[in-house]
Amino acid sequence: MKRSTSWNQLMTNQNVAWMDERGTWLFYLGMLLLTRYSVGVTMGVPNGAAWTVVLIGHSIVTGYLFHLKTGSLLTWEDDGGKYDRLTYWEQIDGGREYSHNKKFLTVVPLMLLFLVYEATETRMFAINFFFTLIITLPKLPVFGAKKKKHRRGQSGSYALLFKKDEDEEDEEVQAKCVEGGWEKW
Repeated sequence: MKRSTSWNQLMTNQNVAWMDERGTWLFYLGMLLLTRYSVGVTMGVPNGAAWTVVLIGHSIVTGYLFHLKTGSLLTWEDDGGKYDRLTYWEQIDGGREYSHNKKFLTVVPLMLLFLVYEATETRMFAINFFFTLIITLPKLPVFGAKKKKHRRGQSGSYALLFKKDEDEEDEEVQAKCVEGGWEKW
């Protein structure tokens, strides 16, 4: 017997549907605390340095997964390529700005910064502030794909940082056309 699928399941982006599940935020915070515990207690790192490791690690991992990687994080999910040009951040809550999930994910790095501020000296705080700034700025709507459309469909929070010059792109296209046997493009 074939299992029926509801219309809502078909229209829901299964890649980010887990964000709306009950307990997701608690799990997320729990994983951060477990990481802090693992770094601090197991490895014997002092309190301030342990929070710094957590903040920097969190910034690097979420920066890549949320703002640089496009398409589905769950590669086994067959979405027909609908999300290939969107970053994970743009897929959360259908791209709506200021949703509850996006607010939560924006506040977490700031809360980590406040925890680090209490436990470190000025030099370490500057490093932590830098990583917090790097991970918080792309979350602002100013950097979203809806506000800025880039050439060749490039979108995403960090797209402006990696944008090529137009002349460079034109030369690449021309070289590909000549290789493919097309003289005029």
